[in-house]
Amino acid sequence: MMLMLCAQEKVPWNKPGVHCTCMAGLGLSCSHVGALLWKIEYAVRKSMTGVSCTDETAKWNRGTTRNIEPKPLVSIQLKKPKLGENMMGNESVPGLRDTPFYVSKEEFKEAINASPMLSLFEIKRTIMNKSFKSNPSVRTKESIEQVHGEHNDLSSCAKCVQFFSKYVFLTDSQVVRLQTETTLQSKSTLWKDCRKLRITASSAHKVPVKETTDSTNFIREHLHPKFVGNKYTKHGQQGEIDAKVYLNSNGHQIQEKGICVSQQENWLSASPDGIFDGQSLLEIECPVPSSSWSTLDQLFESGKYDVGKDENGDLVVKEKGSRGIYLQVQLTMYCTGLKQCKLLVWLGVDEHKYIDILYNETYVNNQVTRLKNFYVKKTSSMFS
Repeated sequence: MMLMLCAQEKVPWNKPGVHCTCMAGLGLSCSHVGALLWKIEYAVRKSMTGVSCTDETAKWNRGTTRNIEPKPLVSIQLKKPKLGENMMGNESVPGLRDTPFYVSKEEFKEAINASPMLSLFEIKRTIMNKSFKSNPSVRTKESIEQVHGEHNDLSSCAKCVQFFSKYVFLTDSQVVRLQTETTLQSKSTLWKDCRKLRITASSAHKVPVKETTDSTNFIREHLHPKFVGNKYTKHGQQGEIDAKVYLNSNGHQIQEKGICVSQQENWLSASPDGIFDGQSLLEIECPVPSSSWSTLDQLFESGKYDVGKDENGDLVVKEKGSRGIYLQVQLTMYCTGLKQCKLLVWLGVDEHKYIDILYNETYVNNQVTRLKNFYVKKTSSMFS
């Protein structure tokens, strides 16, 4: 027996387009069709059928396992795949070129002569034959300019020298002017643009330590940041405002600063939270309480924060903390020329701690050397 449902305008039993091939159905007297329609109606009424991809507006193509949709250019990795790399599973790849690409006419002819399609190119009075037999109207250059890649010295690349002389290298007066014109920091477009051209103290801990580590994600996020903030950043911004109000009300002077470009290394910059009483760097951290801690002492004793206690019970900042606070304040002191930092960990007026940090010249020199090597070798080619 077989039931067939089809669309017809005139059908018996007032059941549109339904037929049954059983003996009773051929005599237009079976109940199979009625039973089937009753079951369908019952399943729909009891919400037993679920929702298909066509039941929702503009969802016709959402039911497939993998939808091919356009991606933003910043999400596409324009790089040559490694030997043996599975490209079909990589969503960042824009597409693979399956058509051969030839640089010269001679290379093109040589490939066609060795191809099984040679006979097609030899058919006279065809476009394929004309392209194969004719000479190019324009001669190519003898030497093709190589793609700008990695190098170990900025001065060895004329392209880099030109770009950095125009956009990165600053005079002492320009450094001071930039500080005053970007005091609004994240609210300033100039501040955001200047950060893209340089490694910043706040992002330095994200720079890959090993040369073999793929730096694509760091560079892409640095040049085209997608992060626009969340509840934690809003908490930190409000906490910084409250902390400065508290400090000012207690007689301390907080000098606002914009982006501070290192006068020794113009590719490095920092944006301090402020200058404390004219002589110390001010860095404000506003951790968000969680179910595992509610006081700063509990946070410091957990061992999961950048601030902990030494053998004497004094508060110290870990050099290799997961948040990179120590590296950030050391590089910020390097860019500002200050020799000490007042770190304020802030939960509120009744719950905050001060930690004094001295400038560590040996540590900073090692970090600046590492970051400069990365900047020159990896990042500079992205700019120029």
